[in-house]
Amino acid sequence: MAARTYNRRTATLMRAAMLTAGVALLAGCSSLSNMFDSHDDTILPGKRESVMPDANGLKTDPALEANPVVVPAAQTNGDWAQPGGTPTNSLHNLALSGALQQAWAVEAGEGSDSDGRLVASPIVVGGRIYVLDTLATVRAFNASSGALLWTRSLAPEGEDPDGAFGGGLASDGSRIYATTAFGDILALDANSGNEIWRRPGEVPFRDAPTVVGGRLFASSVNNEVVALSTGDGKEQWTFQGVGEQASVISSTSPAVSNGMVVVPTTSGELIAFRASDGIPRWGDALSSAGGLSSIASLSNIAGRPVIDRGAVFAIAHSGRMGAFRLETGERLWVEDVSGTQTPWVAGDYVFVLAGDTTLAAVSRKDGKARWKTALPSGQVWSGPVMGGGKLILVSSTGQLAQVSPQTGKILSQKTLDRPIYITPVIANNTLYVLTDDGTLIALR
Repeated sequence: MAARTYNRRTATLMRAAMLTAGVALLAGCSSLSNMFDSHDDTILPGKRESVMPDANGLKTDPALEANPVVVPAAQTNGDWAQPGGTPTNSLHNLALSGALQQAWAVEAGEGSDSDGRLVASPIVVGGRIYVLDTLATVRAFNASSGALLWTRSLAPEGEDPDGAFGGGLASDGSRIYATTAFGDILALDANSGNEIWRRPGEVPFRDAPTVVGGRLFASSVNNEVVALSTGDGKEQWTFQGVGEQASVISSTSPAVSNGMVVVPTTSGELIAFRASDGIPRWGDALSSAGGLSSIASLSNIAGRPVIDRGAVFAIAHSGRMGAFRLETGERLWVEDVSGTQTPWVAGDYVFVLAGDTTLAAVSRKDGKARWKTALPSGQVWSGPVMGGGKLILVSSTGQLAQVSPQTGKILSQKTLDRPIYITPVIANNTLYVLTDDGTLIALR
């Protein structure tokens, strides 16, 4: 087996990714080249802010005013087993109390610092919640009480986990699967955290895996897509996509439905594969045609694609949001809307953050906006998710907002006192929030 080169080559890749993220989220920077010329020990100053114009090309359609926004009845979900909740990343309306009082809060691991950013979403399976921190350590907690159940480092023996951020978690119920910045994919026993198998690699994973039907699907930082058997970690197929030197840091994941795997890439392409053998079925580009600054034109699809009722919905950082027919890739519609968050589909509408502070309800039929709302400025918002018939978003200043899906009106706001960049997850009538410093908060 080839010797690992994490401390040199891989660390360089991860540092470059982190610098890219810092550039893309700091105000007043005009190009990437100045940042990449800086010394290795440079610590990026300031807070993360938007480089995307919130106005985008989003305009409300007066014709939609006659069509009320109707959301499905709330359903109780016992688990949030995938990074996006389910393999399709589609959950509609989840059961959740409107009170959202803190039930417990625990230190869930190492948070963001100058060496790395906390990006992996928690998952909830079988009454436990699992968190992957910036030192490649997984912790399992009792989802009801927050009690720590076990801890497992994913770093290979002899490797320094500093800066080993990225990757994520998924589960099939009995096992926890992880992708890591070391390039490894692992399976752990969900009850004990014991390692079952490890598939070593050399190229870091930026994204979380998706697990369904005995297969694990994941994408590395150079857009290599892999499919492994969940039973033993054996490789089933791979596909090498087009690499991208610079991208906004994120942890997205593939969407899987009806024998198809839809993978977002850092180059702004959406590629659909046949799940069984990896044969590409279709692809489309959501990257901008040009006219943006070098930072704003970073083209990756940072949010997860969503598969819902035979259609795929996705949004790119640099320019466009679109809907595509799952089986053929036929464009249903494409609009000039930029964003880094996963769209939330419920009923006949898609709820999406355009830029960092504009929330909109977009018709799933034609992409036209029913309404758009300017969220409080001076902060970066993440989300939404829908719980109890309300849209829920969190912000970099520690705000948690509930918004009416019918009108876009902000119904309530509360302060959690810590910066938040990861979209909350919902399971068993509980909202779980992972803050940027690694604090896990349960709200009911």
